[in-house]
Amino acid sequence: MPFESVGACRKALLLVTVLVAAVLIAASLAILLALMLRSAADNGSESSYRLPTDVKPVSYALTLAPFIYSSNPGDCYFTGSVSIAVEAVNDTDMFKLHSVRLEVPTVRLRNSTGGDVIVDKIEENVEKQWLTIKLGEPLRAGETYTVLIDRFKGKFVKNGKTGLYLSSSYSENSTEYYLVSSQLEPIHAREVFPCFDEPAMKAEFNVSLVRGREFTALSNMPIKSSSSVPGNTWFSNSVEPKVVIKDDFETTPTMSTYTLAFLVAKFESISHSDSKGRVFTNWLSPELVKKSNFTLSVAAKAIEAFEKLLNVSYKTNITKQAGVPLLNFEAMENWGLIIYQQNILMYNENTTTTLSKLTNALTVSHEIVHQWFGNLVTMKWWNEIWLNEAFSTFYSYLGLEWGSESDLDSHFVMFQKYLFEMNFERKRYKVHPIQVDVSTPTDIDGIFDYIVYQKGASVVRMMHNSIGARVFGAAVSSYIRKHSYSNAGSEDFYSSLNEQLRIHKQSLDAETVMSSWVKQVGYPLVTCSMENGSLLLRQQDIVSLSHKEKSNLTWSIPITAMTNLNHTGWSRSEVAHLVHWMRGETLRLPLDSSTGWYLINLRSSGHYQVNYDRENWDRLAAQLTTDHTVFTPADRASLIYDSFTLASLGIIDYSVPVRIVMGYLKNETEFAPWAVVLRMQRMYKKDFSALSQANVVEGLLENVFEYVTAGTQQNSSLTGLLAQLIVSTACNKNVTYCIRFALKECQKFIDSNSTHSTSADFRYSVLRTCVKHDEGEFKPWQLKWFRSEARKLLLS
Repeated sequence: MPFESVGACRKALLLVTVLVAAVLIAASLAILLALMLRSAADNGSESSYRLPTDVKPVSYALTLAPFIYSSNPGDCYFTGSVSIAVEAVNDTDMFKLHSVRLEVPTVRLRNSTGGDVIVDKIEENVEKQWLTIKLGEPLRAGETYTVLIDRFKGKFVKNGKTGLYLSSSYSENSTEYYLVSSQLEPIHAREVFPCFDEPAMKAEFNVSLVRGREFTALSNMPIKSSSSVPGNTWFSNSVEPKVVIKDDFETTPTMSTYTLAFLVAKFESISHSDSKGRVFTNWLSPELVKKSNFTLSVAAKAIEAFEKLLNVSYKTNITKQAGVPLLNFEAMENWGLIIYQQNILMYNENTTTTLSKLTNALTVSHEIVHQWFGNLVTMKWWNEIWLNEAFSTFYSYLGLEWGSESDLDSHFVMFQKYLFEMNFERKRYKVHPIQVDVSTPTDIDGIFDYIVYQKGASVVRMMHNSIGARVFGAAVSSYIRKHSYSNAGSEDFYSSLNEQLRIHKQSLDAETVMSSWVKQVGYPLVTCSMENGSLLLRQQDIVSLSHKEKSNLTWSIPITAMTNLNHTGWSRSEVAHLVHWMRGETLRLPLDSSTGWYLINLRSSGHYQVNYDRENWDRLAAQLTTDHTVFTPADRASLIYDSFTLASLGIIDYSVPVRIVMGYLKNETEFAPWAVVLRMQRMYKKDFSALSQANVVEGLLENVFEYVTAGTQQNSSLTGLLAQLIVSTACNKNVTYCIRFALKECQKFIDSNSTHSTSADFRYSVLRTCVKHDEGEFKPWQLKWFRSEARKLLLS
């Protein structure tokens, strides 16, 4: 080969080598950049509020020692130590822990052989609420390590109700007793101890609590052992108490940080055991605990009901309920230790109204079913909190032993759907989708609202009713079994639902249907009209319609219908066999030419409102006047609600709701229709002046007033709610027969030396009316006594 050719080859070879090196460098940079982007997007970078996933917790050993033994609450504080067993998922030279307002003196790290791992630096990010632990050597993927944090310390926030917080419990012999309780949902475990405070970072917990001898310590699990230790072991700056008790609790199931619970208080308990030997215990201050038997019974019965409904056994043999004076919510579903505002657990047969009794029972049922929805199966991230709260709100009705299915269903329609969700969302009060992206602590704290609870529950109920209780129940049971002790997302529930839909040969895609409700704001108005011998249905976004805006939103709507020709052909409970799915803007249904009236959305099962042409509105009103029992109480409530709200929006004439109400309401003795009409009358008082005149109200209320005050056997478990509503309305409007009734009842109080018992549902209204309308019949001391009794009832 000539010399020149050899040189050319060398040059060519050098060029190839350079090109190959450049390609390799570019590829390496691309991989590095991809890793950096992955870290930034998914792994807890400073631009994200999520923790890195390079390290995951396996188990915690946590000791908390709250000092609550000073007469000055400002001197109280808590201290503790935590040991966290972690696994390195990826090689990393740093990890993060959540921590808020905690003094953390040191963080140590040991490998699986007990050797120390060098900790170079600890940095606190107040905004992100975490500590960044930077290491002198990397953790290796697959290896286990132990994070040791000894003697961290925290202060009780004044008037705080999150994290570990202090409140006055009660006084005894001039001594004020304090208690310390916890509220960790959603992101407040980080205020109590350094931890991986995200729902998907589940672990086992070994909890120990330090308490004074006369106090009780409660946590999620039963106490395993107790030992006496010197007080100055934990409380070095205090003289008292000299000796404290350290209670060690059994290991928890694999669970999220937010379902942990801690309580140290001077409480007493009552207990109940079920047929399986499981123990249920209520813990409250001594003067209150004996008044909580009813809610203890509700909890035990609810667990048995949910085991049958969900076909998944309850995982805990001991269930504790505790009542505290202050709580951020009405209740918190901590696994094995449910904490309530103390009034929720109270029941007094003589003073508790039916409304309070039912509301409290539903709250207990809600927290019990959370042991499955939320505790056993937890959402992956807070954007899907509806998988906890919407399901628990709906199922709380199914698991409650209270009257008939129809009674509770109409209560759901009234309280969960009409009074809260639809009314607020239509007015754009804090509107957002049920499933909404959240990242910051403020976002997460703010997601617990009526959209997630009430609208979410209404959508779950709609799906349950539309595909049938059997199919829906099987899907829920499968979903819980597949994801027990783990985390799940909406797609996991849809997968279980689709599986059951295929088994039962229903051609429906769960994600397509549910996403239109879960991921969109608002809800539809379905407008009906007769065209060419058939019924044409058209859907519109009622929220945008209310604000005279354009909207292209559509929903997958389950349309159910009955007419005057077939109204006896359905069971009044199941509607799934009557469903026609409306997947686009319009749907056309055949309708017999001899049809008189037709009704859409039976039992108000679907989360939508309905508008009819004027002729059908008139025919429905006529049927109500002739025989209103053709329609269920929920149907009657929805006709009133829809006609009132549509008239207020100018979509139909005001005469429509007025005719419906004036024609039949005097014969109504069910709670839901009355509750809706009186609420609508208050909301739209100016527009519906025809219903605001005293003589009109007096005439409409007279029959139902006699019904609820007669004292005879009632035919509905909601009659007490109706009684409270009707008597208070009539007396507030100064209706003659209500005033007369109240004065007679007050006279009976006096004549019987206070032994005469007026129903707690309207006793407050009676006493208040006696004071208001006294015409010299009662002496000053008697009026003072009435006021005192009314105040006691109001506070009971």
